[in-house]
Amino acid sequence: MTVLEAEGLTKVYTSHGHVATKALSNFSLTVQQGEFVGIMGPSGSGKTTLLNLLATIDQPTAGKVRVDGVETTRLRGSQLALFRRRKLGFVFQDFNLLDTLTIAENIALPLVLDERDPRDIKDAVRRVAAELGIEGILEKYPYEVSGGQQQRAAAARAIVHEPVVLLADEPTGNLDSKAARGLMETFAHLNETRGTTIVMVTHDPFAASFCRRIVFIRDGQRHSELHRGESRQLFFQRILDALSLIGGESGELAPSRL
Repeated sequence: MTVLEAEGLTKVYTSHGHVATKALSNFSLTVQQGEFVGIMGPSGSGKTTLLNLLATIDQPTAGKVRVDGVETTRLRGSQLALFRRRKLGFVFQDFNLLDTLTIAENIALPLVLDERDPRDIKDAVRRVAAELGIEGILEKYPYEVSGGQQQRAAAARAIVHEPVVLLADEPTGNLDSKAARGLMETFAHLNETRGTTIVMVTHDPFAASFCRRIVFIRDGQRHSELHRGESRQLFFQRILDALSLIGGESGELAPSRL
């Protein structure tokens, strides 16, 4: 079942001097329910622009986005905000947790905004926190826990309302290698056990090796894609090889990190 579809997406930015920059050109993508898809490419290739369009944060110059059968590019205002809140989950490089709320209150936010029953909210928060291994920090505030724990809390908030698609933008960007591994193992667990559909933009080959499919983008256009077999280690090497061909950021990775 197709849960996310981008058709002919083009995005052109125009500066005050009327100089047009085409960040994305006729890009199409189909994501099936339960997929874990990575988006990779060189800096400035259009990765984040694509994610913003899929996330309904920005509108395309041309083309369509459909989520769960709904053409989101036709939605506006409160209708769009409601759809985004109910159907999509977000994890960003910056954790975007509210320091004035406890971890539990941060996780509960999508359900509170949707005016769910308080007992159901409490049960859902504890259930997802246990699944992500952060039940012991629910009463703490974000500034009292580690970066890795904050990012897991952000992931819990992103899935507590059971969205159709979880969208992640460089989710390991502010994490050390241990926390990054923990987060990616969490994503893989959610994908394998919950069937959570994940689309993740990343420049990190290690993070990307947890995906099941990688779509490469270059100069705003779809370039190629890779599918993972059984071995994540072999997939990691194939990702490095692909990035070297398109000029992507391969980074440095100690063998022990795998």
